[in-house]
Amino acid sequence: MSPSKDIPQLGFWEWADLPFVKLSIYGSMLYAAITGAFRGKASPKKFSHHLITAAVRKYTDRTTLRQKQYIQPPTDDVYASVMRQRGLQPETVELPHNAAGHWIGNKNAKNVLVYYHGGGFVMPALPSQVGFWVDMIKALNENGHDIAVLFPRYSLAPFGSYPTQLRQSVGALRYILTETGRSPSDVMIGGDSAGGNLALAVLLHLSHPHPDIDPLELSAPLAGAFGYAPWINFSVDWPSMTENAYKDVLTTTALNIWSKAYMDGKTGDSWSEPDRAPVDWWKDVKTEHVMILVGGDELFLSPIEAFAKKVKTAFPNTTYVVGDDESHDAPFFVAAQEKEETQTGAELRKWIASRL
Repeated sequence: MSPSKDIPQLGFWEWADLPFVKLSIYGSMLYAAITGAFRGKASPKKFSHHLITAAVRKYTDRTTLRQKQYIQPPTDDVYASVMRQRGLQPETVELPHNAAGHWIGNKNAKNVLVYYHGGGFVMPALPSQVGFWVDMIKALNENGHDIAVLFPRYSLAPFGSYPTQLRQSVGALRYILTETGRSPSDVMIGGDSAGGNLALAVLLHLSHPHPDIDPLELSAPLAGAFGYAPWINFSVDWPSMTENAYKDVLTTTALNIWSKAYMDGKTGDSWSEPDRAPVDWWKDVKTEHVMILVGGDELFLSPIEAFAKKVKTAFPNTTYVVGDDESHDAPFFVAAQEKEETQTGAELRKWIASRL
């Protein structure tokens, strides 16, 4: 089955439940609105963020994987829709292993960022994720740069499980380096959440190849690699998982379900959870610079802080940024609703510009 067709057929009760899903989300927002005036430090500072995170948490926990994949349009459709809304021409290329690559910007640009979207390995890309990169590329190129994004569509769990998505992600980078003939020094990789996991796993694969995936030799280091709130450790036994439980859009219940779907009974390793990789593996990563970003209100804050410290110990050219009062993937959720720039988004733009 093609990943673009990863839409399950719902059973009667799953389908009949959808109106009640909407009601439960509205109810959650109403409750958050009523109690918001009395929220304490365990909730988001901004009232609007308090409402949005409550709604997303309810949707996250209230829907099954099948319902999410039924409700949310496939990545291919999301990309095409956003491009049309922005007055841009969509352009897609086939990639190895039944994947596809969606171009954002001029495909002949000197520099390319291969960007892997998040979604817990089980959900397609959001319109806000595609739109973020449309805006980012425009801002960078208006300031004298020449960069485009290749936005891969990969298989969703449970239609595909680990290491399928990693194999497809390596294939996307291989396409840019071999089929388009670009130098690695003109190429970056990155991703958010589960996509950040994939970006960092691809980076590890370049120097320590996964035994089931063909190696990819580089003639020079990549210009850069980043993880935006990367899901680098599947454990939910971290302090921030409790401390930020009512500040974030994620829930530990959902994280457990998603990681189980991704792994499909397989044992975790250094590529499925980059935090498992030995410290020495980060000494010889094939990139000039690494950036790791996280929101201060995220469930992932504790594991990412520990991970960033470990990586920086082995690879000093590592930049670590914590966005004040930001929940998970803030540009794609809370900030997207208010069209506001986030601290992490601004820092990422500066970092990318410095690599060009």
